[in-house]
Amino acid sequence: MCREGSPLLWTQGWAPAKAGPDRQESFAVIVDGNRFTVTGQHLPEEGLWTGPPSAALIAALRGGSRATVAVPGEAQVGVSLGGSSRAIGQVLDGCGGGTAASANTSGAGKVVLFGQLIATRCGGGFSITEGAEMTGRLDDDDQPDFVLDWGGVTCDDRSKGRGAGFCGAALCTIEIAFTETQGRQQVLGVRPELVDRAFGRKALKTTTQGATCGGPAQVCDVIWIWNGTRLEPVR
Repeated sequence: MCREGSPLLWTQGWAPAKAGPDRQESFAVIVDGNRFTVTGQHLPEEGLWTGPPSAALIAALRGGSRATVAVPGEAQVGVSLGGSSRAIGQVLDGCGGGTAASANTSGAGKVVLFGQLIATRCGGGFSITEGAEMTGRLDDDDQPDFVLDWGGVTCDDRSKGRGAGFCGAALCTIEIAFTETQGRQQVLGVRPELVDRAFGRKALKTTTQGATCGGPAQVCDVIWIWNGTRLEPVR
């Protein structure tokens, strides 16, 4: 399908749906024996996997005869690709003729790592400010992790509230997706940034206020560091 001007591959239908938080996860599409990995959002409660297809995967789907979809922990499903070239071409035409994207895009055409999650929470279109998303090695593996400042998100449907409802009067939710555990964590704060640690790792720095800072009117910075399972605050 085409979402926000960019191709998006999604697969759904495994039952029963499973409880758990939405998270970053990968699945595979095998076309005539060639395996392609797609990384994006997994919504367990909806049995849904989504992700941006690479140009190579799109080309394989258009020229192949059969695809097999393999999602983690579920039976593989085969799909005939007869007539796929024309159908996929029609989708790409609706996306402005694009052939690939590394992530979803906002209405302004900017790459958005959390695009599927934001579009789901906004119920459609959205815009996102520069710097609202960050990547860096927060956990102990060698893959970059992902940070979203919901304060930088504005839904086209303004009834969803500031930051798609993830912001209060002073603070907003900051969403972190980890590659090592495939889990997510939310913390409250504003002005998040990634700061350097040893060996190429990063820590998350946020500004907050209230009891954490010693009083309701106090404002302070908090450094969040990986403890092996999640980020913990260090003043």
